[in-house]
Amino acid sequence: MLDRMCYKTDVGKVRPHNEDAVTIYQNPFCTVMVVADGMGGHEAGEVASEMVIKVVEHSFNETLSFDDSEDLRKWIKLVLHQINQDILQYIEQQHISHGMGTTVIVTVITKSFIAFAHAGDSRAYVLAHQGLRQITKDHTFVRKLVEEGKLSEQEAKTHPHRNIIMNALGVNKDLKFDYLVLENYDLKAILLCTDGLTSLVEDRDIEKVLKNPLSTNEKVNTLIQMANENGGTDNISVALYECFEGSCSR
Repeated sequence: MLDRMCYKTDVGKVRPHNEDAVTIYQNPFCTVMVVADGMGGHEAGEVASEMVIKVVEHSFNETLSFDDSEDLRKWIKLVLHQINQDILQYIEQQHISHGMGTTVIVTVITKSFIAFAHAGDSRAYVLAHQGLRQITKDHTFVRKLVEEGKLSEQEAKTHPHRNIIMNALGVNKDLKFDYLVLENYDLKAILLCTDGLTSLVEDRDIEKVLKNPLSTNEKVNTLIQMANENGGTDNISVALYECFEGSCSR
């Protein structure tokens, strides 16, 4: 499989510390991309997002490969429920009153399919010949209002409650997450990111960077730089997987 990968996280220009976590794992059978945006402050968010990375890595190293997309869905469900339980247990042990949790997005790329699982407002995009497309749906209060026809897309961008998340790890014992599988695809790139990027950089500008003849590393750095130039009001995390010679086509 010929591909190029890069991931990076940046504290931004305003926050005192970084509560994001991001990584990419790979073995001969598949590639796993992970992004998490912790919440809670006072290091609680940082602990939550790091739990995501550590648990996914440990489980991935033990599993190695998946028979099919349903086998993968079961694996992701077990992993996310384990993380959710670990966070809730940490909250109880440390007597944290409220607010600790993390968004999560896990993408698994195999030779047969690509799967996306997420909870929260961290996003996955795919770049195809038709252009850039957001593949996940934000689990936010304003997205719910948009879907109900009570708010326009433009109004949602500046709504005072746009940062309210309706779903995340560590919030409820009964965890819910979205799961999507692409089995017939022809992609140029897969991008995962936290809202520190998407709240400050428009999708059309992200698409321009991804289509630019830069290295994968340069594209990631450029996206983070753009978010910082636009205020850097949040931590910024980006994971980019670029496909070459049919490695993301089926």
